[in-house]
Amino acid sequence: MSTAIYLSRDTVKMLGKNQDVPYDGAYLFTNSRQVAKKAMVMPPAKPMNWISRFGSITVSQVGKEYPNGGMNEAGLVVEQTTLWSSFYPEVGAFPAIGELPLIQLLLDTCENVQEAIELAARVRIAEPMSRLHYIMGDALGECAVLEYVDGELKVYDKESLPKTILANTPYREALADLADTRNHWQRSDDDYARNSMERFTIAAAAASLPVPSGRESRTAYMLNALMAAGREDTAYSLVYDIADKRLYFRTKRYPALKRIEMTHLDFSPGARTLALDLHQPEEGDRGSHLMPYDQSLNFRVVQSFFRDPVLTEAFGWSLSDEMLEFLSAIPDSYEEAAEKREL
Repeated sequence: MSTAIYLSRDTVKMLGKNQDVPYDGAYLFTNSRQVAKKAMVMPPAKPMNWISRFGSITVSQVGKEYPNGGMNEAGLVVEQTTLWSSFYPEVGAFPAIGELPLIQLLLDTCENVQEAIELAARVRIAEPMSRLHYIMGDALGECAVLEYVDGELKVYDKESLPKTILANTPYREALADLADTRNHWQRSDDDYARNSMERFTIAAAAASLPVPSGRESRTAYMLNALMAAGREDTAYSLVYDIADKRLYFRTKRYPALKRIEMTHLDFSPGARTLALDLHQPEEGDRGSHLMPYDQSLNFRVVQSFFRDPVLTEAFGWSLSDEMLEFLSAIPDSYEEAAEKREL
């Protein structure tokens, strides 16, 4: 499931996310500039190729380069939630990429929401492992929702995005349900759909209220909104403070509030990649606890996710040990770009 909220009030630019899933493994990764990357898709699909323009931090339950969400140096945040009705293009002339690597592509190469919208329109999702829709926010106060409806990319932004909220209901349908004065959705026999709208309604109410501007007070406001929209299976909550380039996080296992300061990290070409288990028991700045990344760590992340019995049953995965090894080695197959080139 999951819920995401974007807030833009004067100097306040924040995006909050609850990751609702019956699996709590998650890692934070750093991602450097000037790395040449290639989407891992099967022929005859044409893979997307790119060079990272911005450094970023990403949070993933799946493994490095397969982020659930993240924020880059320019202040662009990209997150996602499950949308089972998503229908990606089956064929097309555009370069192909996976549904989670798309997030990494946007963070690597886009400065703001508008650039991300334009790039998303020039790629297609292939060989998906899940069905998603996306929410993006930036330092300019812009926000957008991307959905794949009947094989076509649908963008909601500006006037078509009156509520900067995402749950697990198609966005247009969520707006219609929210406007329904008789609340017919509350009488739905579909528990999944009803719970999604309950969270969308709670988040929309929180997003419509005045937001305090102080650092601690605005963070507390977002955390309270996420708590109100939480579920029993909320594995972790994130608050991306775009203005301050900070990521706040807490997990169900360790609810004390932690943070990572992006301004303290090195994203320069060739910088050592770092990683952090999101399950940190102590509160406060956890930057000093970041550890050097290597493939063995990534293999543990990948293996834990794809061998989880609940997720395996829900998604029907059947990946060999060789495939898990291949997925964990993808980041090491990328090389520092010899020279900058445009997409």
